[in-house]
Order: sequence, then structure tokens, then C-alpha cells
Amino acid sequence: MLFNVRAFMGAAILLLFAASGPLHAAVSLSAGIQAGFMPSPGGNLHSSTHEKIGVGNGIDGINRSMSGYDTKPVDRILGASAGLEFRAVFYDYFFARLAGNFTTRARGGSGTTLYDNGGTPELLDCEYLVHIIDAPLTAGLVVPFWKDVRIAFSVGAAFAYGNYKYYFEPESGGRYKGKFRGYGFPLVLLVEGDYFLNEKLSITASLAYYRGSTDIRRDRYRTDGDTDYARIDFTGYRFAMGASWHFYSR
Repeated sequence: MLFNVRAFMGAAILLLFAASGPLHAAVSLSAGIQAGFMPSPGGNLHSSTHEKIGVGNGIDGINRSMSGYDTKPVDRILGASAGLEFRAVFYDYFFARLAGNFTTRARGGSGTTLYDNGGTPELLDCEYLVHIIDAPLTAGLVVPFWKDVRIAFSVGAAFAYGNYKYYFEPESGGRYKGKFRGYGFPLVLLVEGDYFLNEKLSITASLAYYRGSTDIRRDRYRTDGDTDYARIDFTGYRFAMGASWHFYSR
């Protein structure tokens, strides 16, 4: 699978730069910026330490409450994203796109719950942090509507690098912590639309779906007395809006 992804990415790169060859007379190039959001970056953020505190499904199962304890829900993370893109359209109907994105936590991922400390409920402060850098490369088809709207459908893969951390602090003292880094090549499906304000400038909106994760990564904190394991999940939807400058058309 990895070989096939690399072969596809190499072929798409060649397509992007084919504008200097026979397609030079029928190509449109644009560059743009986008900003948006990603629900649940990192997925449910499960790790083996969650099992030690009696949680079987990561952030989805960590919330517990009881009368007399001041808890605060730990919500899934909502990620904020920003990125750059470079696009090429050939003969009005064939599309290739290379982009770079950065996603980080905007809200969620922190709160206070309970855990069973030897049969006694105890408050547990929790914090999750996720940062993702990805570079998707896709190719597909463009469908023009009227003279002002263009919608592109494309598929490809991304190089994605993730950094996931958590901190659990029991009320009685001490700290569980984990830090994981790794990369993967998730599948990417993309729908992107342009509304042209004029021949050079368009407003863009996109919806992308990624599917894939890293392999199992070992905790990079080696001196806290606790060795943990987790995957960094890149699967999920990404919504973005932005603007593109169409700087070359011939």
C-alpha cells in the first residue's frame, strides 16, 4: 500500500509540473490560502494508560461524575486549521492540487473527572493536546458551472505528521503523562469549489476526508516511570474557506 501511495504522489507531482511541456498551452495555475476547522483531531485519543485508570475508549469514556465532586466534562478536541495550496487545471477539466496544512487545538480536550484510586473516587485533572501537519496531494476532475463557479473532485494521499500529548493529574498528587509523535500516509478525498470575483481572484470552500493513522507509537516520556503506547489517528473531516489568486492561464 505504501508503495502505491508513493507512486501516485510521484505521478501527481509530474502532472503538476507538466505545464512546462506539451500542456503548457492549456493550463491554469493558482495559489491560495485557507482556514477552517477539524472535528476531533486525533480521534478518541486512546492509549494504554487509559486502561490503567479504568477507561476503555480514550477521551470518549473518561468523563465520570458523582454527587459531592466538582467535575468538568472533558470534550473531544475541536481543531483549528490554516494552510496554503497550489492548484493546476488542465484543459478546463483536469485538476491537480498540492497543499500544506497545520491543525491545532482550538477548544475542548481539558477538564476534571473521577477515577478509582484503590476503591476511593478521586478527582483527576485531564488535558489533551494535538498538533498535525499534513501535505495532501490529489488529482481529479473539474466541473464548471456557468461562468463564475467551478467545483473540483479529487482523490489522493497526504503525508501527515502528528504530535499528541496528554496529562492526567490526580488530586492526591503525581502525574500520568504521554507524548507520541509519528507520521502516516492517509487517503484523501476532496471536494473544492471556487466562486470567481473576477478573472484573477476567487473565493474557495473545501471539504476533505482523511483516512489513516500512524502505527503504534511508544511514549516519548521515558523518565516518568510509566511506558505508554498509542496511535495518532488522522481520520476525519476538514472544512475550510479561503481565497485563491489565479496567476497564470494560457
